[in-house]
Amino acid sequence: MAGAKVKNPRKKFLWQIIFVKHPINPFLFQKVTVPEISIEQVAHGDVNYDVKTGGRVSVGNLTASKLETTSGSDTWLWDWLMSVQDMLLGGGLTPSQYKETVLINELAEDGVSILNSWTCTGVWPCKVNGQDLDRMSSDNTLEDLEFSVDTCEKL
Repeated sequence: MAGAKVKNPRKKFLWQIIFVKHPINPFLFQKVTVPEISIEQVAHGDVNYDVKTGGRVSVGNLTASKLETTSGSDTWLWDWLMSVQDMLLGGGLTPSQYKETVLINELAEDGVSILNSWTCTGVWPCKVNGQDLDRMSSDNTLEDLEFSVDTCEKL
């Protein structure tokens, strides 16, 4: 009996993230989690069991970890975060001014061909980690980022 020929499995490390309005080096990003999408189940019916239909769609947050480099100050996220709500000025831009689009591409073995793409719209930073510095560690410094997302479409 002939077995099925299986191509190489997909590798987690072959991906890129593109912030459309921010030309950030995608290789600085070490980890990304695509938002979870769920559809509310609405139960109804006049029989002795529930009939379930789809309700509201809920899109989770996009999370990412980015390397901090020594090649100068990297304030793009902080500037974007402060455009949403500035702690010093007590206000921010309108949503149409601070929401952006983010593209995430899963790549094939060649590192160029795109296997899957996700387009996230209505994206804005909602959380950035405090820095974890440690004199007894030689780990790379990572910035953990969380973004609110309105819609996420897999292409």
